[in-house]
Amino acid sequence: MIKKDSYTWKIYGLVVVVLCIVPAFLHAQEKDFTTWASAGFKYKVKPAFTLSGKLEWRTKDDLGKTDRWGLKGGGSYKLLPFLKLGAGYETHYRNRGADGWKFRHRYRLEGTLSARVQRVKLSLRERFQYTFDGHRDEFRLRSRAKFAYDIPKCKLEPYASAEMYNGLNKTEHFGVKRMRYRGGITLPLSERWEVDIFYCRQWEKDKRKDIVGVECVYSF
Repeated sequence: MIKKDSYTWKIYGLVVVVLCIVPAFLHAQEKDFTTWASAGFKYKVKPAFTLSGKLEWRTKDDLGKTDRWGLKGGGSYKLLPFLKLGAGYETHYRNRGADGWKFRHRYRLEGTLSARVQRVKLSLRERFQYTFDGHRDEFRLRSRAKFAYDIPKCKLEPYASAEMYNGLNKTEHFGVKRMRYRGGITLPLSERWEVDIFYCRQWEKDKRKDIVGVECVYSF
């Protein structure tokens, strides 16, 4: 058991180190401070099968403008105690400045491996997403490593994650297109409501975002 726990820690430690080193090669130029806010639901159809949905609002230009509205829906199936598979669709209504407001669509497929070491929860998610707006198609592979800590006799659960976006279009050669570092806390507001308050730093080649957000989810 000790050897297994030690091996698990080494794997996740390596993943986090790799994700943290990558931004050293990225140069941030533009800076923006934004907010993300969302409300959603989770409906457990069966013990292993869950449906979910979410309405999201994002700002841009240092909170000065609405960036986009988003509507998401999907489902997940727990295939094994440590493996969950999921799929979904989302649409974005985006503020494109002089071009006005435009719709964008996205499909996703994902798999999540999870483990628990004493009071530490570990997970590794791989997500493939295809995004299109009628003019451009975008393919991405998103790899996210996350850990959370279950504090004894406390409802607060802090967490941290690092996520890497790799480009899958023909000319992108699996290059790193975006990084996200996120930390926050989850807190149950009632038997069915839970809130997630977080800070996220997003890096791209030519810009950086500092994001403060809140997510509320109703489970039934």
